Amino acid sequence: MKKISFLVSALFMVMLADAQDSLAVKQLDEVIVTGQYKPQSIKKSVYQTRVITAGRIEKQGASKLQDVLSSELNIRFAQDLATGGTNTTMMGMKGQNVKILLDGIPVVGRQGMSNEFNINQIDLNTVDRIEIVEGPMSVIYGADALAGVINIITKKISKSKFSVTAKLHEETIGKAYSLFERGIHDQNLGATYRYKQWSIGGNIGYHYFGGWKGEEVGRELEWHKKDQITGAAFLQFQNSKLHLNFRFDGLDEKITNPGNFVNPQVASNDTLANDQEYYTQRAMQQLQAGYQVNDRLSLSLQSGYTVYGRQVVSSTLSKKTGAIRENNAPGANSVENISGFTFRSMLIYKLNNTFSFQPGVDVNMETGDGERLKTGENRINDYALFITSEITASPKISLKPGLRFTKNSNYNAPVLIPSINSKFILNKNLDLRASYGNGFRAPSMRELYFNFIDANHTILGNPNLKAEVSNSFNASLNWNKVQNTNTQFTSMISGFYNDVKNLIDYAASLSEPGKTTLINVSHSKSAGVNWLGTFTTKSWNISIGAAYTGFNNEYAETEKNLSRMLWSPEATTTLGYSFSNQALDINLYYKFTGKRPLYAFDNDQNLVLTKYDAFSMADFTVNKKLCRNLKMNIGIRNLFNVTSINSNASVTNSSINTSFQGMYQATGRGYFAGLIFNWAQ
Repeated sequence: MKKISFLVSALFMVMLADAQDSLAVKQLDEVIVTGQYKPQSIKKSVYQTRVITAGRIEKQGASKLQDVLSSELNIRFAQDLATGGTNTTMMGMKGQNVKILLDGIPVVGRQGMSNEFNINQIDLNTVDRIEIVEGPMSVIYGADALAGVINIITKKISKSKFSVTAKLHEETIGKAYSLFERGIHDQNLGATYRYKQWSIGGNIGYHYFGGWKGEEVGRELEWHKKDQITGAAFLQFQNSKLHLNFRFDGLDEKITNPGNFVNPQVASNDTLANDQEYYTQRAMQQLQAGYQVNDRLSLSLQSGYTVYGRQVVSSTLSKKTGAIRENNAPGANSVENISGFTFRSMLIYKLNNTFSFQPGVDVNMETGDGERLKTGENRINDYALFITSEITASPKISLKPGLRFTKNSNYNAPVLIPSINSKFILNKNLDLRASYGNGFRAPSMRELYFNFIDANHTILGNPNLKAEVSNSFNASLNWNKVQNTNTQFTSMISGFYNDVKNLIDYAASLSEPGKTTLINVSHSKSAGVNWLGTFTTKSWNISIGAAYTGFNNEYAETEKNLSRMLWSPEATTTLGYSFSNQALDINLYYKFTGKRPLYAFDNDQNLVLTKYDAFSMADFTVNKKLCRNLKMNIGIRNLFNVTSINSNASVTNSSINTSFQGMYQATGRGYFAGLIFNWAQ
């Protein structure tokens, strides 16, 4: 299998590539909104943007957002089994530097050791498309946007007067499946109604993950059981001048972590098991408005308010009697509440065909309390004024400079945060994009104040952290050739470089094993180069991609003989063929992730080089339209049966190999089938 993976990855590395949407011909005209003055096609945008459409999500048969993003270049995941979250890297940087937006509104409620939002808490059935903007977006979106932005755009106005959608998805977890208890079971129901200029709609979904035992024995599960209920509703008004949209998104999630019987009670001749349940609730409200004053002047407003709560409940189970009692041990139970408010308003003025201006105000306020946060009220407020300008210097040159003025309640921000994006049309089929951005990120509330202590872990926030500042550079050369209405070729070569001071990261204590705290890594760098390309015809869709990414080596600061960056390759491809006469298509989504080197301490506290093994992930799907309103998809998830990724280190001048804990990735090969119903009047 390793030889096959090597040959496949080598083939990908010598071909120009792309891991983008399945309909490349249409994607050049795909309208994007992230960071734009107005909806604009990808081809015309100064930003390097990727779009994943609802059609691509449906074809892949994905049950969660991670399934979709996992096949994208420069995005990697590792699973946090304790919280049910995902630890993300993008453009060589960790997920706290990636801004996650829902319809342009920041999502509140990050969790996990890497302080990241759990993307699997977003209901895929409500997603219209996903816009991925690579590179620094700090001027427009502020903190957490050093590596880029992932904007999840939801479905809104319906073209039909009345529509109903329903989805049923069943999937095995490895070999485990039963109708109600084991496997993955998804159900979703939605409806929209349009009357003249008004639209209203709603959606409710249920996601059940039965847990996966893996290598665990007894009652314990390697991947914990999850029950998740999601709901959404919107009300929208739109005419030629005014646009108003109110939306509500809700989440109720329960993760169950059963323990083995390991606590003997001598007095009662009984044995107890310690169980834990993690409850998460999120209620997000947002209001969006836009008004077109005239052809030159328009106004827009975005506002959101989120209440997020997380509770840990511990109990003991008696093996002798089956009785369940509350576990009141120190740190066994906790409640954490966070509320977040965001407000953004922009004025867009077109002076003439050459100059456009966009001044705006951006306010983000977050408050939290709970047992695992610092005693008392914890608050971080961020206020900003920003201005960008779109300059069409000539028909072939577009520039977008910007400045941001920031005031943070806890930190002294730089006086000015600048950026500039540019696009140069070299000829009919070739254009060049280049950008520079300065970034500033104050530590989040969880990084400053959150403490997690149990029998196995001590994870401490650090109220003395410094803010991160960065300089980032991106460039891409894009070529596309339309042979005819059905045939198109595209290719792109791009690169990035990030230089971050005071990067915030977790560090293990050498004197106290099991204790981890947050520190400022004095200097961090990441870099990478990508090759991208697609080929599409009426029946075929082929995209192939390769990337080589340098991740920061934090120990190079003190160990000058070590390399500053540790490099790791990726390769990805999508193969699709459509049988139009049979209303049938087949698709293969593949990604190779090469060895990832890193340094770690062995049992004797020696710094040694280790590498996570290379692995390949692939999904195979078949989609068939059964009748006018009903589709079916079946497929294989995780074709190569990946579970955890091993890591081994060899000590210099020694034959002793030290094995480190593997990185959890997936639950093995699974099989799925689904039905999708769409009816519209």
